[in-house]
Amino acid sequence: MDKRDWTGMTPAPGDRIEAEGLCITCLAPEGATLVSGDLDAAIAHLAPGRPMLGLLGPLPEQGGFALRIARDRALLCTASPLGVEGWREGFAASAADDLYLALSVAGPRAGVLRSACLSAEAGSPSAAALCVGTVALVAGEADGAGWRLWVPGPEAAAVWHRLGRLAVSL
Repeated sequence: MDKRDWTGMTPAPGDRIEAEGLCITCLAPEGATLVSGDLDAAIAHLAPGRPMLGLLGPLPEQGGFALRIARDRALLCTASPLGVEGWREGFAASAADDLYLALSVAGPRAGVLRSACLSAEAGSPSAAALCVGTVALVAGEADGAGWRLWVPGPEAAAVWHRLGRLAVSL
């Protein structure tokens, strides 16, 4: 059987998985821009003053942020699409609004689920981690109570299914 042959559908914004002490919610899409090259120049030009987050870095209360993927690559997340494409002075930017699906994990048992499905602990400069078998970008909620993950679109149905199974079995 092909590991990508799932009977479940990709979650849509507002879809939820609820289990004792857990709520996993598919979030509405926002703006996302993939930047590569000089990340400092990219942030200064596209989202001045916004933070660059590593693994489980806390999301700001409001405003945009960037999730570091690699030394020279990040996903800039904003309230709406920036509409920026191409090469700039020192960095390249491309729309990535449909590249990832964002999921929120909240509730008293959010930390238990995080420990069960992440391959790494907080502190890495890269927000990328293996999460239930798929590389995802992971940040902590501002209040420290939950976490969010950005899953590549083609893997979203599989990750949603695995998270659902874990949520009820932990």
